[in-house]
Amino acid sequence: MRRAATLLAAAILVPSAELRAQVRATVHVTVLAAPAAPAAGHGNVPATTIPVAGATVTVLGTGITALTDAGGSALLRGLPPERHAVTVSALGFAEATLEVEAVNGRLTRASVVLDPAPVRLPGLDVRVASREGVGRATIVDVASLPPVVADLAAALDRVPGATVVRRGGPGAPAVVQLRGSGGDQVLVLLDGTPVNSPLTGEADLGTVDLEGLARIVVIPGAQSTQYGPGALGGAILLESRDAGHAAATFTAGTGSWSSAETAATVSRPVGMAWSVAASARWRHSGGAFTYDVPAFRGGGETTRENAAYTRAGGDVRVTRQGGLNASLRTHISNTERGSPGTIAQPSLSGRQHHRRWGVSAGIEPGDPGLGGTARTAVQWQRAEFADPAPPFGRPYDTRTRVRRAELALEGWWRQEAPSLRAGLHAARLDIASNALASPAVDLGEFGAWARAGRTWELGHGIRFDLGAAARADRHDLVDGTTISPAVDAVLTRAGLTADLRWGRGFSPPGLGDLFFQEGVLVEPNPDLRPERIRGEFSVSLSHAWSLGPAAGQVRGTAYRADLDDMILWFPDHRFVWSPENYDVTRRGLEVGAAADLVTGKADHSITVNAAWSEVAYTGPVLDGQVAYRPRFTADLSLGIALPGGATLAPAATHVGERRTVPGSGLNELEGYTLFDTGVAIPVAFGKASGRLDLAVNNILDERAALLADYPLPGRGWSIRLRVGAGR
Repeated sequence: MRRAATLLAAAILVPSAELRAQVRATVHVTVLAAPAAPAAGHGNVPATTIPVAGATVTVLGTGITALTDAGGSALLRGLPPERHAVTVSALGFAEATLEVEAVNGRLTRASVVLDPAPVRLPGLDVRVASREGVGRATIVDVASLPPVVADLAAALDRVPGATVVRRGGPGAPAVVQLRGSGGDQVLVLLDGTPVNSPLTGEADLGTVDLEGLARIVVIPGAQSTQYGPGALGGAILLESRDAGHAAATFTAGTGSWSSAETAATVSRPVGMAWSVAASARWRHSGGAFTYDVPAFRGGGETTRENAAYTRAGGDVRVTRQGGLNASLRTHISNTERGSPGTIAQPSLSGRQHHRRWGVSAGIEPGDPGLGGTARTAVQWQRAEFADPAPPFGRPYDTRTRVRRAELALEGWWRQEAPSLRAGLHAARLDIASNALASPAVDLGEFGAWARAGRTWELGHGIRFDLGAAARADRHDLVDGTTISPAVDAVLTRAGLTADLRWGRGFSPPGLGDLFFQEGVLVEPNPDLRPERIRGEFSVSLSHAWSLGPAAGQVRGTAYRADLDDMILWFPDHRFVWSPENYDVTRRGLEVGAAADLVTGKADHSITVNAAWSEVAYTGPVLDGQVAYRPRFTADLSLGIALPGGATLAPAATHVGERRTVPGSGLNELEGYTLFDTGVAIPVAFGKASGRLDLAVNNILDERAALLADYPLPGRGWSIRLRVGAGR
């Protein structure tokens, strides 16, 4: 009888214990600011401490984050019952880490005192992500960008090996190249959905708002194995700001050329696991700037008219954090700008209008060992180019509509050493354009991929990662199935990392190259072959070091890629321009270093990068460097701590000489160097805190142009205020 009672009690109590183990906990964290010296008689917490509003409190490894309110309080909801490491960061203070105890189904409390520190403007974070197979990636934290960076193009221009081809000043069309690739060979994904135009294959950075992004991940090199067609030169992942904590932020600014901007974001939790965030953004610039006319265009000075632009947009995101993570996002953006044309044939009546809107949803289990994700998205794009009175040719009014629907599935199995990932991706594009010979085009894409990896701990701090991947793609513009393999190996020891990679990739020709309507002195080429990377090999070395108050990293990458059938435009013997396939070899070297020096409460930093890239024709017809590809580029940025917690951030960017005609030095463009400077100042307005950015770009008023007929603006200035507060 006693044994039966014991078994009955166990049957009742054990499920009850298991049930209690599933109850999430809440931790209340109080964030305070320390004065210069603590007052006596109050232990470790100074008597004059004050609450810090707007501090970010993050639970490591969970994705749970919160923002402190006016009283310095933040609630971390939905924590598994165990001990957690928590980081706390705020503008003007050094980051702190503490350990909190989440007790089953209860509210517990913790507090931390932050030490004052200058505004931190770190250099770009370059790291190896071998376990995910993406290779050496440059990660840009948008919130930490220096004051001189005002748009997405400027942020990417600071990435090692990246060159941004701008066709004018603020808001003008801008296309990024990685390691000398074409703009149509870089796949740009905004929350997983391509920004690239199906007509040109290029992603216009001028239509994407930097203020709406949280993070930028740049992965150079052939990435077709991971991301599919169009990533021959690399992939750029743009991640939008997420919901997750109760907060409100506001940004306002003004600057040269009648520029103005404003943005606002509001987010708040709904219940224990759900949260909602909404944002709206607006930016405008008059765009008219003076420039020097090249001697071969007649010389002199004039003004770049019809270069104004206006961009507006917003999004709403609903997220869930817990055993099953989920998100739903809808977004819209609208860009209108002048189309001034080349300086040889300027237009005062050309206009462009770009609209993008869509909805996406995704789910992901919280288990990192075994699980999967599902993501679906539908996006609509409209682009209009019109000029009723062009300086050359007939008036035009080109309208293009694109609808893209896609589904991506991914599963993984990961233990301490081996791992396996696999996925499927399907997309359908419906395109209607009066620029094409056919008024409507439907395209389908389907890809399946798998990646296996294993890690060996070899002792003495040595770790070896080995991975192999393959992807099979079917595309309506490419015959048959295309296989893209890749292999990578990473060896690390005591801060030293060696990374070797080999891979292949492909990119279908753009619809505009294949089927655009024939015009005066231009004609399409329906016989174009897809661009293919026969093999790209890269080797990277990096070393993280520390010496007393200084710490940093040095790194270098060498690469070579054989590219078959690169699509380039040239005139024939009739002076009729059309696209053709050419074989090209890309090889280069990228080196860089970053260092931090901490002296007392001052934190200084320096980042320097240099890249040499030779992009040469290898066929029998053309030779030498591909037109407009600079062989040498470099940049330097500093972060100098100032009294009061401010940071001075001077920077310099150099672009080497370019050739405008294949195989000839005719009209060669000289190299140029641009100098910028800015200062970031922490500010507080009662319950809110933020940062005031003051910047001057192109201090020496250098009259430069990356492309011969598209000048860049001279000296400019900007003032921007960002303020955030918790609720």
